[in-house]
Amino acid sequence: MGPEAPGGGGEAAPPPGLAWQPGIPSVREHLPSLVFGAAVPIGIYFLVRPHVGTDTTALIAAGGFSVAWILLQGIRRRKVDLVGAVVLFGFTVSVVSSILLGGNAYVLKVRDGFFTALFGVACIVTLFTHDRPALFYVGRYLSAGNDPVKVSAFDRLHELPAGRHTFRVLSAVWGIGLVVEASCRLTLADILPTAAFLAVSPFITASAIGGLFAFTALYSRRVQLEAGALGPRLAPRPAAETDGSPEIPLP
Repeated sequence: MGPEAPGGGGEAAPPPGLAWQPGIPSVREHLPSLVFGAAVPIGIYFLVRPHVGTDTTALIAAGGFSVAWILLQGIRRRKVDLVGAVVLFGFTVSVVSSILLGGNAYVLKVRDGFFTALFGVACIVTLFTHDRPALFYVGRYLSAGNDPVKVSAFDRLHELPAGRHTFRVLSAVWGIGLVVEASCRLTLADILPTAAFLAVSPFITASAIGGLFAFTALYSRRVQLEAGALGPRLAPRPAAETDGSPEIPLP
């Protein structure tokens, strides 16, 4: 039911996006990608492995399902998102590298861990080289997407002193955590058989990422309670007092 016209006795609905608050990305929103891009390919490996001659072939088949899922979503949405592009690039590089190395399975096993390690290093390095660390941009993309109103709101979080400090703390914690998690997987991929590695790896990743998300939620909540500066509501002034863009009220 649409908003009523002025004088009709009802209140007009707020413009789209004004009820949105910057925050931690919803796990539910990204659950299909986690299931079809990570969990299902592992199952495919175990189904395919008895029928092929090498781990490399089974890993390529499993990774191919992830690629097919990403391409299908890209066709449906008419675009491939950042995460999907990274997965496609990583899969292509790992397959080519494996072939050039004579069918080496290790590069296929560690392709996700390699990019995780790179992002973890980027989170740490950009603390010293950029005003906004790498985690800020990834968090903004996952939380706000490409919506200009939401992106603007997320950007304003970094303008607040408490917000800027929080992003730096989170970037340092995530950077260290991701490097440690990736290092564990890179090491286990070398010393464990492929089947054992694929069975153990998801639990390592889930524990590490789950712990990092829990820390993010708890730390952000503490900052909100102490400073009232993080996770503010979009509260634009009346049209006569603003240019129409949403504002985040200062504490």
